[in-house]
Amino acid sequence: MNKNKQIFRVLALTTPFILSVGNVGATNVAPPVNTDLLAQNTDVQDDDRSDQDVVDSKSGSSQRPNGSNLNEHSLFYALTEYDNLFDLKRSLLSLVDNATERELVEIFHESREYPLAFESLQTTQWLRGIVLSKLIDIDGDTVHSLMEQLDEQTAEVVLYGVMREWNQMYADQAVKFLALLDDGLQRRGLQGVIDGSSSLSRASFIEMGTELGYQEDYLTYLLDRHQLEQDQISLDDIATALESVISKGKYRFHEAQRKAVSFVHEQGLDSLARVLEVFEENSAENMSQTVRMFFGGTQSKLVAAIARSDPEPVFEHLVSLGEPLDVDMLSSVSEVWFATDPEALWNRLRGEDLKDIQEEVTEDVIRHWTMREPDFALVSLDQFPTEYHDLVYAEVALEVAPDSPLEALELLTKTSDWSQTMSDREQSENETARNVGFYFSIDRTIAAATKADPVAAIEWIESSVSHLDDSMKQHFLDKAYQSWAGSDPHTAFEMAQQIPLAGDTAGFEATVVGWVAKSDVDEAIKLLPRVREGTTKMRAYRRVMWRLEEQDRISHALHLGSDLPQHQREEYNDSLAWQIGYREPFDHLIAGIRALPSQELQSRAIYSRLSFTYYLPEMAPKITNKQLDQFKEFLTDREKRLLEMGRRMFKDRIHEDSSED
Repeated sequence: MNKNKQIFRVLALTTPFILSVGNVGATNVAPPVNTDLLAQNTDVQDDDRSDQDVVDSKSGSSQRPNGSNLNEHSLFYALTEYDNLFDLKRSLLSLVDNATERELVEIFHESREYPLAFESLQTTQWLRGIVLSKLIDIDGDTVHSLMEQLDEQTAEVVLYGVMREWNQMYADQAVKFLALLDDGLQRRGLQGVIDGSSSLSRASFIEMGTELGYQEDYLTYLLDRHQLEQDQISLDDIATALESVISKGKYRFHEAQRKAVSFVHEQGLDSLARVLEVFEENSAENMSQTVRMFFGGTQSKLVAAIARSDPEPVFEHLVSLGEPLDVDMLSSVSEVWFATDPEALWNRLRGEDLKDIQEEVTEDVIRHWTMREPDFALVSLDQFPTEYHDLVYAEVALEVAPDSPLEALELLTKTSDWSQTMSDREQSENETARNVGFYFSIDRTIAAATKADPVAAIEWIESSVSHLDDSMKQHFLDKAYQSWAGSDPHTAFEMAQQIPLAGDTAGFEATVVGWVAKSDVDEAIKLLPRVREGTTKMRAYRRVMWRLEEQDRISHALHLGSDLPQHQREEYNDSLAWQIGYREPFDHLIAGIRALPSQELQSRAIYSRLSFTYYLPEMAPKITNKQLDQFKEFLTDREKRLLEMGRRMFKDRIHEDSSED
């Protein structure tokens, strides 16, 4: 071996350690280079320990020039004789430099058979590196033989660790070594060289890789990916900013988002997935409810901020991340994209790959802009797809209703489906999720307009200007009185009583009573004597009864029904029994059945429960054979026989008994 080259190699290997020792003093142990060996490697999780599974026969010992035996004791001696890393490595370098080919093979085997001896100093891979480096100069076939003795996983671990250290040596030696191996191991070796990264230049690495036969584009990709992974401090900063806010129970994530946006702009969109992972990892379960509510939208706000400069590539990058697509983040980017090029956005959303989320994203964009800039949305109506114009009108109306209720109601008349009857809607072929959202917006607009000016809103609904037929007027007046009851129930009740009844319809005072009962059932009971007779009275009593049953005041509900005429009382009690049949848990159901005053009503409650269980099994609570048997206490002999028939017919919907039943 060329003497000058040998000296240069020793200096290259030891210089980093000399500098480290110089900083802390010659008698202290300097931190080893690459102490996080393999920590950044995601494919191979273990290092020296995996070698313990590989057993090789150990060669006999030989005499060193200095009289020491080259065996496990000589290595152990080297590890224990020196009290600082610099002296230890210098000793090992001397040991290797004076070793014969056979002795080098023995050192390599011993470093694998006794990995724990090296673990605390993490010198094992470094030692293997200098052993293999010298062996290549002596006999490349020996190196190839050593690697072939290892199983695939162990070979990858050893190669990766060795090449992390090898970057401080000559690139031509690395080429010679890697050229002996197959393509898979070569790629692991290249990754190790990159991850070591302490002295090998970018140009040198590309030169080395091309000499091995790899394309420059591929080598550049490896280097760029590594550079991104090395920028951990920026990711750590983002995580620290998030942790700080969360730990303090705050909900302003601006600083973390600012850092995340800067990081992605600097590193490129390929870094976005890792940034989103940082946010996901910090969504701790111990957040307060308030913090969790605000944190839920941080990732969507982040991608929106990143997209402001150029939304289209951000959108495509999110799509490229694969299924399931994140609708919230895609919607956030689409909201930005709409402001710059709506036509391009709608064309993209019509893509076959987005057909399952097109409607949801479009609705999100409409709601965003109608809430943020309702006037802009209205004058820009033609910028939205024609089939969504109704939704735009409805959403703008909802937004302006609190301040301009009559203007909001007028906007509703511009929609194509405004005057449709409920029956027409149910039969419409266009009864899609979009239309459901549209109708929901109309209902909320009526409520908002009524809250702002109840008299004007109700008068408008009843007028010819609204273009509503009697059925639709009834529907929207009911919505209006619900809203009014929430803000001024007594005035709403008085006004409702003044509206003449049309046919067999119920007066709107029943609507008011039902709404009052949700917050104060006893106050609602005080209004019952003033409710008009007939359908109105029955509806009002039934709504109060439901609330009493929810509060477990069944006897009170029964007493209330005694004020009704006989035929209405029977209908009322039957409704109460039917409602009790929905009770859960099961012991609560049984208690409710016992509280009913007759076997007939008890049977009615059981029939209600069984109908729910048998015909709507996905929605109903489970029922077991033991529970079915408990029903027999309340049934006639004939009803018991019917119960057994049902048990056989619907046996697939009866669950196994458990200790909880």
